[in-house]
Amino acid sequence: MALIAIGAGWTLAGAQTALTAAADGRNAPGGDLVIAIRAGTKVAVVSTKETHVLVTVDGWVDASRLAAKLDTFPASVDSKAPLRVRASASANAAILAELRPRTGVHTLGKSGTWIRIKRSAWILGSALPKSTPPPPKQTAKPSETKPPQTAKTSDAKPPAKQLASAAAPVAVPVAPAVATPSPAPSVPAGSMSVSKPTKLLAAPGGGTIGELGKGAVVQTLAHDHGFAKVRIEGWVPERELSPADSSVGAQLTAADLRADPDGTRGKFVQWEVEVLSFQIADPLRRELARDEPYLLAKGPGTENALLYLAIPPSLLTQAKALQPLSRVLITARVRAGHSEPVGTPILDLKSISKR
Repeated sequence: MALIAIGAGWTLAGAQTALTAAADGRNAPGGDLVIAIRAGTKVAVVSTKETHVLVTVDGWVDASRLAAKLDTFPASVDSKAPLRVRASASANAAILAELRPRTGVHTLGKSGTWIRIKRSAWILGSALPKSTPPPPKQTAKPSETKPPQTAKTSDAKPPAKQLASAAAPVAVPVAPAVATPSPAPSVPAGSMSVSKPTKLLAAPGGGTIGELGKGAVVQTLAHDHGFAKVRIEGWVPERELSPADSSVGAQLTAADLRADPDGTRGKFVQWEVEVLSFQIADPLRRELARDEPYLLAKGPGTENALLYLAIPPSLLTQAKALQPLSRVLITARVRAGHSEPVGTPILDLKSISKR
């Protein structure tokens, strides 16, 4: 892991470090203020530039205060007021920081009415604790840079052995130097295998979002201070999935769709509904294509409202197999919140799973 010198102190890139003083986080060194971080908050150190340090804050915010995507961020703080970032999904949890209005954020997960977010920002290095520089032996470990020329005159074999036995965060970039069996034809070229169970992080030094088992095959996308960004393919129960799109209307009801058909158009919902029957659209259903298949359903939850769930070809077989009065969990995009002639909402199905 790389070492970053800040003033007279040292800190580990990617390490979780508690601020010794409150700090203003900016979108660039000397740029606009995006987050005010409180003293004692743990941040992940990413990189440094002169007297400034790029850090990442990870915490929970009130989901109702998040708005649509902004620039490259999938979500943003609304324009009402600063938004408090808390240590856990509770209004009583410790306050870590305050995000400025109209600040973009990345979303990591959801718990009830709370969304877990992260935001990187530049702060002054003076807000970070100072520690004793590491002993020479630690700084001599293999890194992503080439060894000095003098190292070539010692022994041709030890460097390769050192690379093979390096700690997991460093081993990823140099793993091609370790002899491994040729991948099976179904494994993409350039894939790598996890040598032991390891945590999957949201960012270098960030929060844990999963765990990779020994032998898991991943594709390396990028490298950053001893960490590798990877892509992995696998299967999970569909009922455990929630839309990551920032436009998801988690609290929307069928009544909300009918009351604001323009404002809810295009939003995603994840609802539990009761399937009544499989239908084929007739000319009276004006906002469904003629002969378009759909499910007549009731919901969401205990709401006694009729819904038209338009079925794409990929879900047609699954939809036809559903028995009347089956309860299912759906993910869908709102096509029409108030359709003609009777005002029934129309949603385009994206997924279906039985409860």
